[in-house]
Amino acid sequence: IKEPPSEASTVSGITGTSTTLSGLEQDTRYYIWVAAFSPDGQGPYSERTLQTTHAVPGTPTDLTISPPPGSCDELMITWTAPSTTPGDLIVRHRVYINDKLRFPRRRKTTISLKALTANTEYNVRVVAFNDLGDGGTVTGAGRTRPKAPLISLSAISSTQLHINLTAPTGSYSLTYKCNITAIDMPSKTVTGTELEY
Repeated sequence: IKEPPSEASTVSGITGTSTTLSGLEQDTRYYIWVAAFSPDGQGPYSERTLQTTHAVPGTPTDLTISPPPGSCDELMITWTAPSTTPGDLIVRHRVYINDKLRFPRRRKTTISLKALTANTEYNVRVVAFNDLGDGGTVTGAGRTRPKAPLISLSAISSTQLHINLTAPTGSYSLTYKCNITAIDMPSKTVTGTELEY
């Protein structure tokens, strides 16, 4: 297209070799033509150029922080990236764990944290950003599972067992559940730190 269409907006009176267009729509394609003026009139238009306006990204959503099944030293972190439109700048994420930056330029939205401390809460903060700057932030917290207790058994009589459970290292209180199955006897669930069956 050699000339702008009749409905195109015109910016006149530019005296330098650069200018800023303000009040534009976000994430919108704009076609630009430029023509020079002299006392004798307007010269021909330049070739059409295309530029898309951008903005910093929105806020990540759906942050979940949970331990995988059977694990006491791992947490899975997932979130949904801010929605984008065609032509958007690439969105990355910074992920902070307990206010320490662990992942500075994450594009994927899933992280597996390993070698953590059992039965411990971890605070997570995810910041979306692109080349224009930081967007929104989402925060959350998750706790690792406790380690398995130590078990010692002793026979009280011909029909009774004493089960002693030693809590894992750590200053916290736990309730235990034991599933006990004997030959020709139904399964039974009991709770506590010292159990008799």
